[in-house]
Amino acid sequence: EGINNFILAYLSGEKIETGGGISEGMSGSPVYIDGRLVGAVSYAWEMSKHNLCLLTPIQEMLKIFDFQSKSEHSLFGKYQFNKSVYPTISSVMVSGLKDRPFNLLSNSLKKYNVKPVQGPYGLKEINLQEVGEVPSQRIEAGSAIGIQLSRGDVNITSIGTVTYREGNKILALGHPFLKKGEVSFLLSLVYIYHSLPNIIMPFKLGAPLNLVGKVTQDREAGILGEINSFPRIISLKVNVDSLNSESSFQMGVQLIDDPELLEPLVSAITVQAIDNAINRIGEGTAHIVIELKGIREGQYLIRKNMFYSSIDIAIQAISEIPEIIDLIINNYFEAVNLSQINIDIKIDDEKKIGKIEEVILEKSSLKPGDYLRARVRIRPFRQDLIEKTLTIKLPSDIPLGEALLLVNGGGDSGNQQKNQISVNNKKIYKSLDDIFEDITDRPRGNQIIGEIIVYSDKLISEEKTQEVISKNAPKKKDGLKDLLVSKIETDMVIEGYLEIP
Repeated sequence: EGINNFILAYLSGEKIETGGGISEGMSGSPVYIDGRLVGAVSYAWEMSKHNLCLLTPIQEMLKIFDFQSKSEHSLFGKYQFNKSVYPTISSVMVSGLKDRPFNLLSNSLKKYNVKPVQGPYGLKEINLQEVGEVPSQRIEAGSAIGIQLSRGDVNITSIGTVTYREGNKILALGHPFLKKGEVSFLLSLVYIYHSLPNIIMPFKLGAPLNLVGKVTQDREAGILGEINSFPRIISLKVNVDSLNSESSFQMGVQLIDDPELLEPLVSAITVQAIDNAINRIGEGTAHIVIELKGIREGQYLIRKNMFYSSIDIAIQAISEIPEIIDLIINNYFEAVNLSQINIDIKIDDEKKIGKIEEVILEKSSLKPGDYLRARVRIRPFRQDLIEKTLTIKLPSDIPLGEALLLVNGGGDSGNQQKNQISVNNKKIYKSLDDIFEDITDRPRGNQIIGEIIVYSDKLISEEKTQEVISKNAPKKKDGLKDLLVSKIETDMVIEGYLEIP
């Protein structure tokens, strides 16, 4: 059931006039009549005198308490306002992200109908170790609070006001933040510098202070927070070294544990760290190590890779992050509780790439149990040819038949996905361990990957043939019978693809 009734109010007084009227950040401000709480400032009109607003009745906000004992994620219906009426919550202030990292995050938040803005940076230093409510700054009706998606070197905060407190629980805003239902957001105290007049809509300039609790419900009529009870956080540490300038940059951030928001937050922050370290946008080679901790107790996952881009190495370097995070936190098998993400990146301005020019087989005819050996000739960018030896042992029980050797560079993902029979449209996992193995062992950009595909002379059933023949597989024999793989490590990103019958 949605909110069927609002209260139209005209607010006046010295503080209202000084701040230019009702401003962004006033959402949740309690309104009393004859000493009784009637509701919270929640919506106002842009391009107006900024004294008129809508109040969300306190009766509607009190219903949010009912969700505490419910596991369902259903939401209140949405009341349809004229487009000139906007929530008086502040825009989402983002400090620590600039330019394209800021735009990356903004695009990810569009579906929540929030407006990220560049917030004040460096005005108030946040001590991540300071947590909890302090007696001198007791949170009560009228207190300014911050709802945060991240804290630390990057702060993503929306300012609102507490409407009502009952024990250690608070109600605020009078309208939703992201309208995600049951949530676990960071709740912080906020320092307000000033309320600034503005023709479109006045706004409050502020910065988050110490963490005081968590937001547990994000509903149509407002948010529910708990004081001195804290959400699970995921610690993100990003270190970027620029090998040419010998400079480095580190970022440390506490992130909310949210399956939909985690990946865009990590990606945007990582791009910002790279941009800060190399102080440019363009070509480069990147070595990246991604470490995820807390998937299972005492277990961690490490993914290493190497990338090259002629256009934008920062964007290329983060290309695997979305899929890795999605595979882990949205897996079908087990709930995971990520506690830490460490990302270490080394950026080189040089074009460290090589192309496969030729593959020479030592023998063209082999028996079961033999070793296939091939010389792979690589042309590094504007350098002399180098040679690597590819070795694959054939099992003693391998069926007789024709074979095809596929050799491709790990950095040539287009060819790899287009031509390799081993690459399916979508990999099927049967356990969380399968996901770990795939992430850890999948080809890397600096590898030469050799694969043998054997087409057996033995007859197999039509049903089996249909199961194993890829639409891209050569039609010389009955079907794919066996697949053998070998990888060679190099110090450059390898491109190119060759087939040797």
